[in-house]
Formats: sequence, structure tokens, C-alpha cells
Amino acid sequence: MRGAAVSRRIRGRAAGIAATLLLACAPWAQADPGYDYPLEDPLAATVVGTPEEFRAALPENLPLALRELPPPVERPTPEVLGYARPLHYGLAAQDGPAPLAYVIAGTGGDALGANNRLLARILHDAGFHVVTLPSPTTVTFMLNAATHPVPGRMSADVADLYRLMRLVDARVSAELDIEGRYLTGYSLGATQAAFVARHDETAGAFGFRRVLLVNPAVDVYGSVRRLDALLLEGLPQGIADLPVFLERTMAQLKRLYGEGDPLRFETDVLYRAYLRARPDRDNLAGMVGLAFRLALANMAFAADLITDSGVILPAGSDPDIGDSLEPYLMRSFGMTFAEYVDRLLLPYHRAREPGLTRESLIAESDLRRIAPYLRNATHIGVVTNRDEPILDDAELGFLSETFGERAYIYPHGGHLGNIGQHQTARDIQRFLTGERR
Repeated sequence: MRGAAVSRRIRGRAAGIAATLLLACAPWAQADPGYDYPLEDPLAATVVGTPEEFRAALPENLPLALRELPPPVERPTPEVLGYARPLHYGLAAQDGPAPLAYVIAGTGGDALGANNRLLARILHDAGFHVVTLPSPTTVTFMLNAATHPVPGRMSADVADLYRLMRLVDARVSAELDIEGRYLTGYSLGATQAAFVARHDETAGAFGFRRVLLVNPAVDVYGSVRRLDALLLEGLPQGIADLPVFLERTMAQLKRLYGEGDPLRFETDVLYRAYLRARPDRDNLAGMVGLAFRLALANMAFAADLITDSGVILPAGSDPDIGDSLEPYLMRSFGMTFAEYVDRLLLPYHRAREPGLTRESLIAESDLRRIAPYLRNATHIGVVTNRDEPILDDAELGFLSETFGERAYIYPHGGHLGNIGQHQTARDIQRFLTGERR
């Protein structure tokens, strides 16, 4: 490669003023004429992504291969979770010697998920070997790589990620000529990347030369509460509203097509749908919240089944492929993240660490806990947006103040909507390769 606002900000007046002052001093305060991402509604950007005419010119045929890895954790596989075997990672290699970049997926993202593939294209185009990793929130990771298969505790998830990365690194090192190691991740994977980098300072297996956090959560639990709130905007009567919501959303999209033409959920189709139908905020909010809730439901169902917690399925359950799981799946889908924490995550870890409190569990996942490290780690940068729906103004101010000139904060782009945009992709390459801004 060569080349509005979300009603989510209910906070104290003093915090808002402080954040505004910090943001006013951010590196992006001077408008850049190269930034032409077209969608100024953050929810539309999150749903639609980057339309073709605004995308970076990247090679289309990325040699991203799915590689199998013997699982570092052995446990029985419930029959209904058999689809999550074996454990995979993605590898896109250069033809000769090159630096190696690891990419950690966000919530529910697997090794070859869309955002992993997009970041792999951006990094491979910049000259990196690329390894893409599944999120600890995927059933594949939970079954095969998690010492504690109830995702959500940062220290446990980071330890599992780090072990998996070491196993992958041993494999790829045997076949590639590697010139240093780099790290990135998106969304939850970006937050985890920061903690992985901090862990590596003492463990020392990688010595990451550069680390880039792409649209991270600052306070993971605060971000998740915002996503749960978005779902409720689209489903004001609760989960019982889901069929009506889906029917309404599909009807809006179908107006793009002639009778009987198939729906295609591609970026440019969604962009045209947005421009033509202009869906209301409740629909957009519901779509964003729904995507997260589906990932959460999958995670909660698997965590309950693997650990036999008896929260979603009756204790001792071992359902067969042909059994009806609808009541349990609906119970999973109806579970908020707060309920997941209180009924699955906290009890699981408290049984192994009796003094653990809800407050300390939540605090583990806040980037502000490692703020001095991030402030002084000049090899770590961040990419995000001023209208990022998973952050509030105080959290944006924290990122701006903590990272300073290492922060790439764009005026709009929602959550991950603009990472394929030509300037954003170029800035990702620029930071990781060490090119000056």
C-alpha cells in the first residue's frame, strides 16, 4: 500500500470538562485532509465498515493459511461443542526474512475472522510475517487453550494467550526467518495485547519491538455495559422483542433488492442500505448490541457446559447433537454480561481463590491499572476514534494523555469501522514499522 454522537455519556461535569481539555490537545487536533472516512454516525460506521472507494489499496490474495496446533490443554469435548476442535491459528508468511506480527482477535473472533484477516492484509502488505490468533472468548480457545475455561478474568486470559503464543512461535520459528516480534490486537484483543506486552516485560519470551492497540476498551466492564445498553435500545421490551427486531432489520435491507434476490451482508451492500434506508438509531444500536450478545451467549453456554456449573444447563448435562437446545440457548442469550460475571465468572474463580472480590476482578481488566507502564512504554501506540461507542470521554482522555504522540485518534469511525480506510491502514503500518508520522 502506498498510499452523530452516541447517547452514551452520562458522567460527572468535572470529568467531562477534564476529558474535553485533554482531547483538545490530542495529536489529531489539526484536521488532516487525508482522512475522508464517510460515515459520521458511530453506530452506522460500526455496522457498515469502510466502503470500497475509501479503502486502502491492499493486495486481495493474502496467503493466510489455517494451521492446526496440538492443544496445550487436554479436556473432554462435549458432543455439541465438537465443532470447536481442533485448535487453529492463521499464518501469512513473507517469501524471505521479515519481522513477525501477532494479531489477537476481539470478542468472539476466530483466527480467520474478518478483522483478523483485514489486519493481516495491512501488516503483510507492510512486510510482516503475520500470525492471527483466536480470542480467549471463542469456544475453540476455551476448549483447547484455556486453563480456566470461563473467559473474562484478564490475568487468566493473558496467561493462556501468552502460553499459546509461545507454542505458535516455536512452530513458526522453525520454518520462517524472523527479524523481531511485534504485537497488535483489536477491541478486547487490543486491551489484552497491552497486558500481554506488560507480562512480556518480565517473562521475556518475545521482546516486542512495537505494540499497537486498535480500538481498545479502557475499562472492559464499562465497555461491555455500554454494548448491553445498545441492545436494549433496539429491544425495548427485552429479548422477547428479538423476532420483531430481526424482521424489521431484514425488511430494511431487502428494500435494496428485487423480489427474490438474495441478501448479501457485505460492506458495500450495507453502505448502500444505510444511505438509502437511513435506519433509525434504535435499529443501529440493536444491531451493534446484538453482535456482542451473540458472542456472549456462545461463550456463556460453553463455559457453563465445560465447567458443569449448572447455571444455564442442568448440572450433569451432556446433550447430544440431536437434542433440542433452544431453551438453554435462549437462556444464554438473555444473560447480560453483569449476570455472566455474577453467576459464572466470579463463582468459578472464587472457588479457587476464596478472597476474590467482584471489584478486584473488574479492576484487573482496566488499562488504567497499568497506566505508568503504558505512559513510559514508547514502543506501544493506540488507534481509536473520537466517537468510539465503547468508550466515554474520560477514557478517550486517558488514551490521549497516556499515549500522547503515540495516539492516532480519528474524528469518527465508530468501533473498528474505519480500520480499512486508507489513512487509518497507513497509520497502522507507519506505527508498527517505525516510520515517523
